[in-house]
Amino acid sequence: MSSATSNSRDDESVSDAVRVEHEDGPSPSHAVVEAVAGVAGVDPIDLGDEEGILLYDHVDLDALDALVASHRGSGLNVSFFLPGYEVSVDATAVVAERTQ
Repeated sequence: MSSATSNSRDDESVSDAVRVEHEDGPSPSHAVVEAVAGVAGVDPIDLGDEEGILLYDHVDLDALDALVASHRGSGLNVSFFLPGYEVSVDATAVVAERTQ
C-alpha cells in the first residue's frame, strides 16, 4: 500500500506537492503516476485523459524502477520534468510538484 501526503495552500483545493512512499508499496514508476495525479487532482487512471500525460512518453519506466531498485539505501535522487510538473524520485519516495 502506498502512502501519499500533500502540502496545499489554504485558498486552493489542489495540492502544491504530493509525496508517495514506494519503499514498501508500489513501484517507483507507479508512485510517480500516483504523485502527479495527486497534484493534478485526478484519479491516476485518468492522468492521460485529464492532463495529457503518458508517463512512458517521458520516462523509461523499466529503467527508472531498475535504477531505484539497484540503489536502495543510498542517496539516490533523480529529478525530471513532465509537462507542468517537476518530479523527484529517491530510494524511498516520489515527490511531484506543479511548475505552472
